[in-house]
Amino acid sequence: MLLTTFLFLSRSNDFRLEFAHYKKESSELNHQLIEKVYSTPGQFSLAITGGGTSAIASLFSVPGASSTLLEATIPYHSAALKRFVSASSPQGCNTYTARAMAMAAYMSARKIAPDDNVIGVGCTAAIATNRERKGADRCHIAVQAAGFTTSYDLELAKTQTREEQETVCRNAIIEAMASAVNVPVVPSGLDIRTSHIDAQKSWVDLLAGDIDSTSTSVNPCIFPGAFNPIHDGHRGMISSARELLGHDVTLELSIRNVDKPPLDFLTMSERCTDEFDLAFTNAPTFVEKSAIFPESVFLVGLDTIVRIDEPRYYASEAARNEALTTMADLGTRFLVYGRKTGKDFDALADVSLSKTLENMCTAVTEDQFRLDISSSEIRSR
Repeated sequence: MLLTTFLFLSRSNDFRLEFAHYKKESSELNHQLIEKVYSTPGQFSLAITGGGTSAIASLFSVPGASSTLLEATIPYHSAALKRFVSASSPQGCNTYTARAMAMAAYMSARKIAPDDNVIGVGCTAAIATNRERKGADRCHIAVQAAGFTTSYDLELAKTQTREEQETVCRNAIIEAMASAVNVPVVPSGLDIRTSHIDAQKSWVDLLAGDIDSTSTSVNPCIFPGAFNPIHDGHRGMISSARELLGHDVTLELSIRNVDKPPLDFLTMSERCTDEFDLAFTNAPTFVEKSAIFPESVFLVGLDTIVRIDEPRYYASEAARNEALTTMADLGTRFLVYGRKTGKDFDALADVSLSKTLENMCTAVTEDQFRLDISSSEIRSR
């Protein structure tokens, strides 16, 4: 999909001349490709960090940029990148960061031009540097549109200079943009891992905000979570809930979290499971979940039920009380699982909750279910 980039092991004068010729040739090809991109109705928002930023200069050097480029952002410092993708922790140079950047760029583009064919592009690259780096030099690019997500992941040769690697990243970004608007691109000789998904209609409608949930059935028992990944702890909770409640369980995964870009379609496909019924929603808060699934029991851990009760997660204590009353009026119930804290195990009886929330809760005792495992622990391994 991407233009061929020549990798030279020699550092001779002949090589410098050959690379200079390649740079000129690729620059001319990029110019032609950019002109073709500008002839399409697509409009782009770009977010690039670490490498590939010269793509922005290349794009603005071609007439017609004003009709196609909505904005270009370079969140270069780690704190700037963290803020751009609204992350609670530092972001690594990987495909997931590129996807989050592309989605953040896409959502920004939708605000700028809500009625147009907008596309977000994210790129994070770790290219040659004067400090020691763990892992390979690499480039990760993602493209987010209303109906699809595409990612491109490539490893850069350590034998290349920073300038050469920058050229590879720049070309890859421009060619990814071309592919996004169906402009033909010369096949690449590079080893690029490409992932693409055309989203099913319900996912498209969910991201657009036209629907609140992909579920089309009654769901008396809901298990909210990220399920990244789903593990035996989840399976055990589901099994115990079936026994305690006499109902099957539907997993619920909100594609939106407060102040974060939505999940992209590739990530959504990775979270899908054949084991259980799963509903994607646009409901980051339990008030919103309760409105989508009234008269339902939610499976939650002790940490979650404590957060639901804390006023600091609301505008005020009065707002917290109003939210809890709304959930109670919707018939919301909580099945609360305990947790390991140090050497102890805490259950619902070990925490203090407001009366309204307490009346909505049923405890799962340690004897009924206990399995000390978490998704974060699994990911850290």
